[in-house]
Amino acid sequence: MKKIENLQTDVQKGLIQQEAQERLRYYGLNSIDTQANKSIFTYVKEAMKDITILILLVATGLSTYIAYQTHPDDFTEPVVIFSIVLLNLYLSIRQQKSAEKSMEQLKKMSTPTSSVLREGVVKEINSSEIVPGDIVQLTLGDRVPADAKVISCVNFFVDESFLTGESEPNEKDASYQASETDGLSDRKDLVFSGALVVTGKATILVEKTGNETEIGKISHLISNEITNVAPLQIKMQKLGKILGIVAIIAGFLAIGIGITKGLSVETSIMTAISMAVAAIPEVLPVFVTISLAVGMGNMAIKKTIVRTPSTVETVGGVSVICSDKTGTITENKMTVKKIAPLAEMPALLSFTEDQEKNLLFLFYLASSFSESEGGSNPTESAIKKAIDTRFSEKELQEHLSPLKKIKELPFDSKRKRMTDVYQIGKEYVSVTKGAFDRLQLANPNEHYLTIHDQLANQAYRVLGVAKQAGIKTIMITGDHLLTASRIAKEVGILEEGNEAITGAELKKISDRDLVKRIDRYRVFARTSPEDKIRIVKAFQENDEIVAMTGDGVNDAPALKAADVGIAMGSGTEVAKEASDMILVDDHFVTIVQAVEEGRRVYQNIRKSLYAMLGCNISALTVVLLSLLFGWGAPVTAIQLLIIKVVADGIPGFSLSVEPSEEKNMEKQPIHKNESIFSQGLAVKILEISVVFTIVTLLAIVIGRTQSVAIAETMTFIVLGLSTISHMYNCRSEQSILRLKFLGNPLLVLTTMIGALIIVLLVTIPVTQHIFGFVTIGLTNWLWVLGLSLIPVIYIEIKKWTHLF
Repeated sequence: MKKIENLQTDVQKGLIQQEAQERLRYYGLNSIDTQANKSIFTYVKEAMKDITILILLVATGLSTYIAYQTHPDDFTEPVVIFSIVLLNLYLSIRQQKSAEKSMEQLKKMSTPTSSVLREGVVKEINSSEIVPGDIVQLTLGDRVPADAKVISCVNFFVDESFLTGESEPNEKDASYQASETDGLSDRKDLVFSGALVVTGKATILVEKTGNETEIGKISHLISNEITNVAPLQIKMQKLGKILGIVAIIAGFLAIGIGITKGLSVETSIMTAISMAVAAIPEVLPVFVTISLAVGMGNMAIKKTIVRTPSTVETVGGVSVICSDKTGTITENKMTVKKIAPLAEMPALLSFTEDQEKNLLFLFYLASSFSESEGGSNPTESAIKKAIDTRFSEKELQEHLSPLKKIKELPFDSKRKRMTDVYQIGKEYVSVTKGAFDRLQLANPNEHYLTIHDQLANQAYRVLGVAKQAGIKTIMITGDHLLTASRIAKEVGILEEGNEAITGAELKKISDRDLVKRIDRYRVFARTSPEDKIRIVKAFQENDEIVAMTGDGVNDAPALKAADVGIAMGSGTEVAKEASDMILVDDHFVTIVQAVEEGRRVYQNIRKSLYAMLGCNISALTVVLLSLLFGWGAPVTAIQLLIIKVVADGIPGFSLSVEPSEEKNMEKQPIHKNESIFSQGLAVKILEISVVFTIVTLLAIVIGRTQSVAIAETMTFIVLGLSTISHMYNCRSEQSILRLKFLGNPLLVLTTMIGALIIVLLVTIPVTQHIFGFVTIGLTNWLWVLGLSLIPVIYIEIKKWTHLF
């Protein structure tokens, strides 16, 4: 088919039907293409690349084999572990589908039918059949069906905030001459698909449809943007690989040592399985999931909806917040904050003794309110809201009853003001509302101008806490550079030594140079969706964890590209679907609360590693040393699983609700590439595992002076109780004597339950027989209780001597 070069159309008649059909075949339907939905098999295949899931599947297989060999009537353990696999698969698939939902929300912004001029007649046609060259007529309440040039218009204003980020309706002018530096919001001669007509009417010439429109390009950006893997997921994948390798090596070592020491191949293989079970922390993924779920719940209480669990931890490490001004740092709506009467009201207009209420009522009289989609323009909506707040319905009607509107001169682009004429009895009065410099005051006064300037320059400071947490706040907006810079200075974003830059200037900088220079900028004005993605990625290239906030369609691609996309509760559905978090109350400071919660969750996950891996490493070491000493395996695989569930798992889960450490928000953000074992955690884990190993070997030695069975029973008890007592070491870097004992009541309850289960298992005859335990005397009980408290005593001494 030949390319259609000339889009010129007879403005009086529009396209003929044959030409419209030809263009429809060439350009396609005026709709946004979305990716075909993936099959469940494809989602599962992609999710299976997660090493954590693979490790859990191995653990399920090993657990199933052990259950079959030792207690074929009870498969509780493998069922629980496999349930965790299914949960992780579900969460992974849910995250992948979020982009598809964003695309669907974009399609919903289209209008079903439009008034199109075809063959000299205005017809209502399906908007998907609109083609470049069509003449479309727009009136109040219509949504623009495609990107188009304004041919003619009367008092024509459209709301393009979803695309440009500006809250005020944009006035259009068919005679506007564009320049190369113009951004979308500067193009007074163009309208864009999805915009809402709030005032006036216009005739437009369609230039772009479907995927070629600005909103279509945003759809393309969203679909092409790969969802970032959360830092915690990366760290857990690395940990899973390490533990997997350790499990394999330990298993082969156990088989080799066992055969060398004269054990049978079957016994050596069973010992190898015990080693693998000891190496794999089956309950750790569960603990991480529970910690994130608790964090999600806490954030929900603070009016933050978290869409993906891993976001809870990621937001705690945020080092840069790229914030759209409109709807984020400032609300995407106008509010009457102060009323300043500058002169006494004439007696005729003194409706009440309150001069501020009188002035507000005059603003009401000089306004026009619409009930159509989108309501009135933002200024008049703010006036109406203020009236509803200060006047009762009865009081308002009493003031309106003597007034009769005679004439209305609506706001237009030339006068920049609106006038209404009223009759009050035999008197007439005109009320004019408009820009201060266009009111043509009869008695101009310098005092009036001073008050005006003071009010115009006021803003609100809200970002102090975020800066205290070591987070850089960046403003990205569609506003003019001067406007954005002024607000950025007011709220503490643009400080000495920082710079502001426009989208036009940004386009002249290469991606490589932007990465090098990005840290000097704090304000980006007149930006496009493509600019926002470049900014986010430039910070990410510098290993920053980036949060992007926004509320409009124009923010959606950057929300998806960021490590944490944060949408406003009042924002568009497109932005919400592309985001990881939604601020229900739209307050920027709520982000700070989310960061604090994220840091708490990350701290508690590290505490769980300290609690669980110390037990795992010591169990591996004890089994290997026992084999080398010729004692055989001192604990079986099922006994290790009991310890890891009862002593490690159940009490360990209570660490997920541990309160935040002191001065949590005064620390620098966690570096993106920082190991989860950084800041001395690896040394602490190895150190406590040595302590565990020593006390457990002492239990074996003491027990073997009586019998192998007693030694194995004492080994089980010491491993279990010492792991439980160690939970109190993990609560805080402070001594447990300085913490409230019931500061975490769940920990107290779960450790008591865990200890009771350990004791009952080795004392009840039925469980003794099932799990291979024997009765031990009072002296042995005193030994195991004393040995089990050594880890707590050792760490307490280090804390009090500041060696910890």
